[in-house]
Parts: sequence; C-alpha cells; structure tokens
Amino acid sequence: MSEIFSGFLSSAAMFISIYGFGRILFKDRNPNSLLRNIIYAFIIICLYTIVFLKLDGTIKTILLGILYAITYKTYFNIKVENSIISTIIYIGLLIIPDLSAMGIALYVLKIDKNLFYNTIAGGVLGNLSVSLLMIILTYILRKPLRKIVNMNISTNKKLIFVSMLTLIALAIFFYNLINTFQFNNDIAGFLIAIFALIGVLFYIFKQKMDNNNILKKYDELLDIMKNYENDIEEQRTLIHETRNELTTIRCKIKDKEKETEIIEYIDSLIGDKVSSEMSRYSKFKYLPSNGLKGFFYYKVSEAERKGMDVSVNISKKVDNSILGKLDTKDFKDLARIIGIYLDNAIEACATSKDKKLGIEIYLINNRIEIIISNTYENEIEKELLGKKRYSTKGKNRGHGLLFAKRILSENKKFTSETESTEELYIQKIIINN
Repeated sequence: MSEIFSGFLSSAAMFISIYGFGRILFKDRNPNSLLRNIIYAFIIICLYTIVFLKLDGTIKTILLGILYAITYKTYFNIKVENSIISTIIYIGLLIIPDLSAMGIALYVLKIDKNLFYNTIAGGVLGNLSVSLLMIILTYILRKPLRKIVNMNISTNKKLIFVSMLTLIALAIFFYNLINTFQFNNDIAGFLIAIFALIGVLFYIFKQKMDNNNILKKYDELLDIMKNYENDIEEQRTLIHETRNELTTIRCKIKDKEKETEIIEYIDSLIGDKVSSEMSRYSKFKYLPSNGLKGFFYYKVSEAERKGMDVSVNISKKVDNSILGKLDTKDFKDLARIIGIYLDNAIEACATSKDKKLGIEIYLINNRIEIIISNTYENEIEKELLGKKRYSTKGKNRGHGLLFAKRILSENKKFTSETESTEELYIQKIIINN
C-alpha cells in the first residue's frame, strides 16, 4: 500500500512538470472548469502511477508519452498533432533535467548510485527536483518552444513520423545511459547520440517554421493583391461611368449655352482622371487580372520607393495566355517563387551602385518566360548557384531560395534558370504549358 501511495505522490510531482510545461507554452488555453481540471488530474495521475509501478524501460516511456499527449489535448484544447509534438518536445527536453539531477546527486552530493536509483530517482524528492528544473528550462526557452508547439503541422505527417522515431530512439539511448551512468567512453557516445537526435529534430522543426513563415507571408500578400485588383477594377468602372456622365454634361452645355471655359474645365477633369489612374497600370495591362498584376505593381512600387530604376517589358502575346489559366495551387506556387526572386533582387539591387531592376515576361514556343534581372554588389560564386542554400548577403541567409527550390522540385509545371554577368544577376522562371 505504501508503495502505491509513494508512486502516486511521485506521479503527482511529475504531473506538475507536465502541466507546467503546457501552461507556460499554451498560456490561457485551458477551457475547463476548476472541478473538471481536478478530476482530470486525479485520473491522469492514477494512470501515471500504474505505468510507473508496472512497467520499465522503453515501453514505459512510450506509454507515458501517450498519456502526456492525452494530458495536453485534454487540458489545453489543442490539435492531436500539436499534442504529439508537445509530448515529443517535452520528453526530449526532460533528458536535460534528468541528467542534471542525476549528475548533481552522484558527483556533487556524492550520493551512492544504488541509493539514488532505488530511493531518490523514482521518488517524490527526485521527481520534484526534475519537475522544478524542467519548469525553469521551459520558461527560459518559452519563445522558440511556443513557435514549435503552436505551428500548423496538420499536413506534414512525415514530420510527426520522424518525431515519433526520434522519441523511440531517445528512449532507448536514455535508458541505456542511466543504467550505466559513469563518465567513460560509453556515456560520451550515448550523450552525443542523444543530443544529435535532439539537434536533428529541432532543425526539422526550424525548417518547417521557416517554410510556414514564407507561406504565410506570400498568402497574405496574395490576398492583399487580389483585393487591391478588385479595387482597381471598381475604380476603372467608376472612372468610365464618370467620364460618360461628364461627356453628357459637356454635350448639353455645348448645345445650349456653349460656355467654352466650362467645357474646357470638364474636359480637363475627364483627361486628368483617366491619365492619372490608367498610366500607373499601363505597364502591366497585358497581365491577367488574377492577382499577378497587383502583385507586380506592389513590388515595382516598393523598388521605386527605394530609388531603383525599374524597367518593365511585357509582351502583348502574354495577354490571354496560360498565365491567366493557372489553377489555385499552381498560381500560389508561381506567386511564391516570383515573390522570393523579386525580394532577393530588390534587396541585392538596393546595395548596388546602379540600382537597376528589370522585369520581362514573354510567350515563347507556347511557354511563358518571366525574367527578373538586377544589378548587384557582392561577388557571386557561380558554381554554387542553384545547388544549395546560397546567398551573397552573408551567413544564415538563402532560406527563401531553398524554399523556392523545394517548390520547383515538387511542381513540374515550373522550371528555373539562373545566370550572371559582371553587372547583372538574372533569374528566369519558365511556365510550361
């Protein structure tokens, strides 16, 4: 009976860590009443106790992981996949306070190894110590951890699968480690393997977050551009109607009163309205009204505000071409690729001396070719172009190009070519019919 009670208290101590981890990362997302939370806690702690007392090793870790996921789903009303990722992150991080508590007990406080394993490690004191260290660690890392556990991963089953494999591998390595905990070559190997697995997992999460940020950025921009083009079309309709009305007034005045000055004034109003609105979009008149026209206008305006000389050349043949017949997925992929290339071109052009940016779109052999060229300042390593994440702008850059390369590898409707001269960096996007 005392063993069960001790196990219950130990499980309660560990529950503090699990709940604290979720509370820090999910903040005020607990929709349950206090009474319901207490009932849930009692049931979950009882289940923890059964697993702690009856099982050991890797199976114990996996079953506890399932219970942790249920805990996060129950308490914080998050998606199943996010509760799984939260569990994997929790177990991965838990290794650090576990090893820290073990190292302090055995090598700082000089506690006997058998005493630690048999009395402290699975007891209330040991679990409370680990829970406290875990909560402190979670609070320190709360900002990056919140991004990871809250990101949208519902469409990335591969990420969940890799994470589960990592969890199993971590469990195997960790329990082999604590069974022979002593500072020698074996422990060094286990530690390297554990932290390498954690590093790989966090790298995968970081890449997913970078891709999500890029997707969000260009999805929002596409929505803005589509709404912008709708406004433009409405303005054009209004201008057309206003012009007809003013023309009618002009005719009436001319026929009846022939007041020359009024006629000239009305004519100037009609001409000014048309020229001021229409000339701004004349460069893009051959582009389809599916979002691309507004997209290019937005980017060109941004470049001009930064003092760049922008040259736009769009073939008349582009009008009514396949560019206006892309389905939603192809259109989004194309807009993301163009957005990444234009952002890079504008950023590189801004630091160059000549500050020249070119946009050309042609229909050649039933294919659309979009050519983006820009002047640049830094030297380009031509052998690295298009082969890996590469940027002339310094370290930790080139994520956008890496993402564009991924889109191109998955969507065979588009291909890309890169060239450079001593003055220009040229990026070509080809849309195959």
